Amino acid sequence: MSLTRTEQTAVAGPERPELQQALQEIVDSGFAGVQLRVHDERGAWVGSAGVRKLGASVKPSTDGRFRIGSSTKTFTATLVLQLVAEGKLGLDAPAADHLPQFELDRRITVRMLLQHTSGVFNFTGEYYEDGTFAPGIPWQGPEFVANQFHTYPPEELVRLALSKPARFAPGTDWSYSNTNYVLAKLLV
Repeated sequence: MSLTRTEQTAVAGPERPELQQALQEIVDSGFAGVQLRVHDERGAWVGSAGVRKLGASVKPSTDGRFRIGSSTKTFTATLVLQLVAEGKLGLDAPAADHLPQFELDRRITVRMLLQHTSGVFNFTGEYYEDGTFAPGIPWQGPEFVANQFHTYPPEELVRLALSKPARFAPGTDWSYSNTNYVLAKLLV
């Protein structure tokens, strides 16, 4: 068995049979394959179990990369709240004070971005109560697959969203909008 440089470095670290066993248990429960990377007080460790592709016998790589999608929203909110704690941002201050380039409605506060009460259009599209859909960037289906490696700069996503009508007046309702967290990220 030949190891990648990452695997060689990690293998030189502490043995972690309990982690390898946990990976195998995940696979045994029905998952095709899994990889894990740990950096803790005991050092670095990587491992994998199962298969990379159904019907194949090759194990999952241990140096793969994954998009974590909306998990980043937790990190963004934490950073925004740290800035609030440091007195660098105010939760009830207009977001426009920190993002003048977008000419946001001054009623939209930092808190509204985090709570999805800004009314700003969701750049992935909006479903309305009457069943209509206003498209945004593709996030599923053939069009997404064809462009899955296209990177949208945050400013482009915000400008797309702001080119559409607001869903409601700031602070008057709730609607999940990915754009809120792009704006929050830009605040950071």
